[in-house]
Amino acid sequence: MLITIHNNQMNKIGFLSNEAPGIPSFFNDTWHRYLAEGAATFSFSVNKFKNGSLQDYCQYLNDQAYISFRFDGQDHLFSVLTTEETDDVITLNCATLNLELRNEQVGPLVNASTHNIQWYFDTMGLISYSQISLGINEVSNVTRTINYGGQETKLARLLSVIGNFDAEFEFVTELNDDGTLKGITLNLYKANDVVSAQGVGTWRNDVTLYFGKNISEVRRTIDRTQIFNATTVKGADGLSWKNSEWSVKNEDGREEFYKRKGSETAYAPLSAELYPSQIQSTTRDIWIRKDFETEYKSANEMWGYALSQFKKYAYALVTYEVSAKSQLVSQAVGDGKPLSIGDTVRIQDENFNAQTGGLILQARVSELEISFSNPSNNKLTFSNYVELESGISDDLEARLAQLIKDSTPYRPDITSTNGTQFKNGTGTTTLGAHIYFGSDTTETVADSYEWSKDGTVVANAQTITVDASGVANKAVYRFKAMVAGKVVASQSVTITNVNDGTSPINLVIDSSNGYQFKNNIINTTFTAILYQNNKEIDSDGTKFAYVWSKTNADGTVDTAWNLAHQTSQKSITITKSDVWQRATFDCTAEPLN
Repeated sequence: MLITIHNNQMNKIGFLSNEAPGIPSFFNDTWHRYLAEGAATFSFSVNKFKNGSLQDYCQYLNDQAYISFRFDGQDHLFSVLTTEETDDVITLNCATLNLELRNEQVGPLVNASTHNIQWYFDTMGLISYSQISLGINEVSNVTRTINYGGQETKLARLLSVIGNFDAEFEFVTELNDDGTLKGITLNLYKANDVVSAQGVGTWRNDVTLYFGKNISEVRRTIDRTQIFNATTVKGADGLSWKNSEWSVKNEDGREEFYKRKGSETAYAPLSAELYPSQIQSTTRDIWIRKDFETEYKSANEMWGYALSQFKKYAYALVTYEVSAKSQLVSQAVGDGKPLSIGDTVRIQDENFNAQTGGLILQARVSELEISFSNPSNNKLTFSNYVELESGISDDLEARLAQLIKDSTPYRPDITSTNGTQFKNGTGTTTLGAHIYFGSDTTETVADSYEWSKDGTVVANAQTITVDASGVANKAVYRFKAMVAGKVVASQSVTITNVNDGTSPINLVIDSSNGYQFKNNIINTTFTAILYQNNKEIDSDGTKFAYVWSKTNADGTVDTAWNLAHQTSQKSITITKSDVWQRATFDCTAEPLN
């Protein structure tokens, strides 16, 4: 990622990059995009010194600067809001949109007529003086009567006007080749209604996210504290709807909401059946009532409002919170594009609603947090959850089953026909490689096996015979099992050779919390324990050096992890940051004297 630094005239005066040699780097960066506000923030830090010398570019990182970068084919421009500086580091906190929108005030608006949204923009000067032009406008034919009684920032007023028109919006920035601002376009979309209007973003019907693959947690909360199923609505100047009637039936043909002529109250009878106001009532008063006073000027508008409130509060409020894995933010999904702000996707979790085929949600990407220097900090937030019926097609069920199968690990095991210890350089043993799928007790035969001795490949077979003459003191034998061209499991065993008069030392790795974990909840402490003559030795870890190593799920050595743990430690703590799906940890102990 190349970050451009501009001065207050938008001229390019410097660059930052973590990839290009010779260009200053950055760290602790977070680009936070918001759907509701149509805006974004960007914060990052840079080191002031390099090789002991103060860097020239630091003078440009100030409160007058602008920051820009290009991502996914689109320009993004930020102005600096605050700067934080220590002896060694400068941190900039930036935001999109210009100072006029964020800081300039707009006064009251007295208005008695209905107008379109362009009229409100022009009358209050919300965008005309801010280098912002109106682009897509899906609510151009909608009119509203709106008044404002006080002062607020132009940005707050702009958000309010757009909200009154039931719209969503995005700002699209375009820069000239020389880095100067070409313009900002405000696009308006009909607000997402879950049915026909998408709003900002794209309906990604090519994407279904699954718990355990790219979703780490689903949380469902059911709240019945705000339920009501009877209401009387008053309109402007006490307008009554007594002489009007309406009725709404559900898809099963049952009357779900109604108001009878001559009555002042509307009812939600199916809700009252589910949530009666009293368990027992001699008066049959089963209704939970909540009344409203509105400014609507017609009975139909009042009924529309009552109906919207019933649909929100006549039944228990079910909310969801879905946590996505950090890789999903930049990962190509579906037809090959990463998710973007506003996109609508499906989410499936078979741990809910098991009787009906699992939970299927429809949700939108409402926030994105992207770190270019540390993608593990990426975060994606969903909103606008809608629970869908589990009418899963056969091909989708097959796809789900395959995804679950693909994410289930194999368990490795090594057998030996004559133990793992030779005496006086004589004897043989046959080592066998075995794998088991998930919790299966029946062995899976891999497509191929590979054995190595101390890191050197020695055989491509399921079994290997080890002769004592080939083991001086000890040797580590490891196998890899391949299925469909992928390494699915690996394990190692140490073969030792001892001479008479020398009791061997055996190393055992103890885990404080077991060796298998679920739902990516991993937290355990490995301790290397040495035994000689059936007694533990070096319990305080002062006589031997303990060096740990890690092998990834695909059988490759994790060099970075090994370098970070090359200092002698008798015990190490393992968390989810150390393991992706599966890993093998080994420890060697060497005497210090």
